[in-house]
Amino acid sequence: MKTDAADTLSPTEYYSLIRAQIEHEDNLIGQRLSWFVASQSFLFTAYAIVVSNIRPNIPAHHQQLMLYNVIPVAAIATCALLYCTTLAGHLAIRNLRRIYEQETKARPMAFPPVHGFRRTQTLGESAPLFLPPIFLVLWILLLITGRGAP
Repeated sequence: MKTDAADTLSPTEYYSLIRAQIEHEDNLIGQRLSWFVASQSFLFTAYAIVVSNIRPNIPAHHQQLMLYNVIPVAAIATCALLYCTTLAGHLAIRNLRRIYEQETKARPMAFPPVHGFRRTQTLGESAPLFLPPIFLVLWILLLITGRGAP
């Protein structure tokens, strides 16, 4: 796939352009992951507080029961949405790498890989791609196993 930018830019400029776009997407993924971890921490803490204040012999307040059910649902939605945005960033980076690789086949350039080597890419993408599904499963388990608890 030949791009107009590849025809008008020098190899150094083209490399820098693709690299900058990859860095931007990578930074967005990092920011989203930080936000995700903070939100999960907050939601787990809130859930633990609600659960620890529900007593077997004392009737729970309506708000406690509502929070007991709503917090896992909010956490599940957060996991799903963050996973979608992380996957979108991952796909954008993959497309940028593919475009760059196609261009360098047609016009070889003596630069390092535009986004690292395959092994380091895979290892670096493991947390953003696996943490949301792991938390999603945990929240679903809490929601399912806690249905009759209060």
